[in-house]
Amino acid sequence: MAWLLLLDTCGEGGGVGLARVDGATAALVAERLLPGRETQERLMSALDEVFAEAGVTGSDLDAIAVVHGPGSFTGVRIGLAAAKGLADALDVPLIAISRLESLVSRWYAARGPESLHETVQAWLDAGRGDVFVGRYRGAVREEEVMLPGTAALAAAGDGPVVVMEDRLAELLPRALRVSPVGVREASGIALRKLVAGEFADTALLDANYLRVPDAELALRAKQCA
Repeated sequence: MAWLLLLDTCGEGGGVGLARVDGATAALVAERLLPGRETQERLMSALDEVFAEAGVTGSDLDAIAVVHGPGSFTGVRIGLAAAKGLADALDVPLIAISRLESLVSRWYAARGPESLHETVQAWLDAGRGDVFVGRYRGAVREEEVMLPGTAALAAAGDGPVVVMEDRLAELLPRALRVSPVGVREASGIALRKLVAGEFADTALLDANYLRVPDAELALRAKQCA
């Protein structure tokens, strides 16, 4: 048996959870949701709560999984910093999960193992008319990019697309609309990566922004002036 700590603070609402791994299954035994505006203030107390509910401590962990974007710049940074700090302090491996990967896993879960040969796109609203697009074939990421809405439509073709936001459902009415993803979806991906030994370098893992932050764009413009 193994224990996984899961963190996802990328969206309007985030969450933390503890999953118990037993063979080929990962059962989420404790979870706390984090309202977007309270993520930073609530994160540490939420961690204490899930540990207490599950009856484990940090020393019991076998790995930490973090959804590292794309999403809110602030949210991504908060979750990633916490995960890296805990992984380093507890000397446990770190698993990195894309939020687009969590979203596309909903499509495959709904259709079963026979669908894993199909290429599926996951879309997230990037704001300003842009779309975060992830293209996956089963568990293999083919591409993750940010595109203008018109370019995302052109790239969608006739293949399956999964979304969870109103604007994107309106932009592509044929897309499969699902409820928001969180640590529950991340637990299945984390289990697969744990078994495969697919760990991130704790020191080098960066945020999966896909969009260059405005502050960095301003700095680049200033340096080029």
